[in-house]
Amino acid sequence: MITHSGFIALIGRPNVGKSTLLNAILDRKIAIVSPKPQTTRMNIRGILHRGGSELILVDTPGVNRARRSLDRHLARNARSAAKAVDGLWHVVDVSRPPREEDHWGADLCRAAGAPIWLLANKSDLVATPEERMTAYRMLADYERGYAVSALTGTGIDRLLADALACLPEGMAYFPEDMVTDQPEDTYVAEAVREQILLATEDEVPHSVAVVVEERTLRPNHTMYLRATVYVERESQKAILIGAGGRMLRRIGETSRRGLEEYFQTRVYLDLWVKVRRHWRDQEDWLRRLGFTHRE
Repeated sequence: MITHSGFIALIGRPNVGKSTLLNAILDRKIAIVSPKPQTTRMNIRGILHRGGSELILVDTPGVNRARRSLDRHLARNARSAAKAVDGLWHVVDVSRPPREEDHWGADLCRAAGAPIWLLANKSDLVATPEERMTAYRMLADYERGYAVSALTGTGIDRLLADALACLPEGMAYFPEDMVTDQPEDTYVAEAVREQILLATEDEVPHSVAVVVEERTLRPNHTMYLRATVYVERESQKAILIGAGGRMLRRIGETSRRGLEEYFQTRVYLDLWVKVRRHWRDQEDWLRRLGFTHRE
């Protein structure tokens, strides 16, 4: 029986490893990762049940400069998550000194009013992470600080033990076998977008959105998935399709393998590419694609 439960938001600039940390804590991939900024576009909840406690972690878009309507919606998503939790983990890249976006992340955490913990991620990249944390500790009034590595798992057990011990009394919000409340269609779309991020150069990734048009389990136990990839220019469409369709086949194949692992069944992935000019600045399309602010 769950006796303690609570929500923690992961806040930080892009590419500090928030999504990788979430996946490591859950020991399951529910959030896509890539080395490119703006990989995370939606608030994603990960649910950990352990020893009568339920810890709900909310991965948020990276705190970044807003240049487009999409960027402003992502920033509002992060602010919304920060205001509706019991605690905040400000995740930073301890292998680098603080940047302007790290100050913005600290400001967002302070404005939310919940207890803030400093998570110095990528501690495996430096010899003395505790010393490197000194500059970050000055950004906000952190209650605690942890040197962790989402890649190697260093420091995560101690972090989780302390987090679970600090949860307020409360009942369960989710069933014990549930690790995320993310809809399956959303995961499929994100899994395809992840492979696009990994396969293409800077011109394409930020202009991509993926929509699942159909998801059907066929009689032969094959999951049929049809998805449309939207880009903003014909040149981007040509890059995604590639000569003779090779790039799209590569993206489809790598996406399919990951989705088969996720669904534990055979997958037939049918990908289409369409142009929707300037969709990142069109409010009606941001709503349709699910990027608008959600409480």
